[in-house]
Amino acid sequence: MSGNFQLDGAIVPFEPGQTVMQAALTAWRYIPHLCYHPEFKPHGSCKLCTVRVNGRTAASCTMPAKQDSTWKATSGN
Repeated sequence: MSGNFQLDGAIVPFEPGQTVMQAALTAWRYIPHLCYHPEFKPHGSCKLCTVRVNGRTAASCTMPAKQDSTWKATSGN
């Protein structure tokens, strides 16, 4: 079963097991990143891919995509 979440106002589809980063890149939505590489296990050490959801921050390369969640990657500053 696939799902959708919002990233900076855009609907992003995802497949089960995908992280926020994987789903965003598949949908051509860019989240800045440094240590993420699709061939390596994500570890979130650089924190450059940090996104915000429900007032909390998380590394998008390690956070599983969740149905109907709303993520913000841009700070607006």
